[in-house]
Amino acid sequence: MYICVDNIEGGIINKKDIIEWVVFLLVLFLVWSHVNVVVSNSMYPIMKRGDLVVVKNAYFEFDPNNLNVGDIVVYNAHWPLYQYNEIKGTISIDNKSFLVFGGEKTRPVIHRIIGKLNIDNKTYYIIKGDNNPTYDPELVSSSQIRQKAITINGKPLVIPYIGYLSIWLKSHVYLVIILLIILYLYDHFRAKDKEEKK
Repeated sequence: MYICVDNIEGGIINKKDIIEWVVFLLVLFLVWSHVNVVVSNSMYPIMKRGDLVVVKNAYFEFDPNNLNVGDIVVYNAHWPLYQYNEIKGTISIDNKSFLVFGGEKTRPVIHRIIGKLNIDNKTYYIIKGDNNPTYDPELVSSSQIRQKAITINGKPLVIPYIGYLSIWLKSHVYLVIILLIILYLYDHFRAKDKEEKK
């Protein structure tokens, strides 16, 4: 059975091709949603900039209210984008001071839980990068937790260096877009030229 959709080459795309593309995209999505790219050395030596860390997703694969001290998590942090978020004040707990942010601008950060608190029946975490001299400047609510690193024998499952590709693509996205446009135009004019020669 064929679905009559003309492609650039003037042929027909069959149902099998469509199914293969859908399966490929689903697998790509599932794989990509279970890795996190490390963009700094704040967790050195267990993970470095450019590493991929294999992770589980909050709510689907674990409950972010039931994490433990020592777990490595990815959370939506306000403090890296402090200039875009209002600082509403500070809160002091156990001789530690934390900033209280207003605003929605966040950046994912992968650090380790070093403390767990229950305030007004809500779970909060104190989080720190292993290589950082002090804890992160905000008290992290369980709703900010996105992912948790998968560990084997207490060590996170890390794939070294592969994340550099993602880091490079993000910093050179305009080059990727230009390259895709050039490839599209090349294919388009090549197909048009073939048509004219028929």
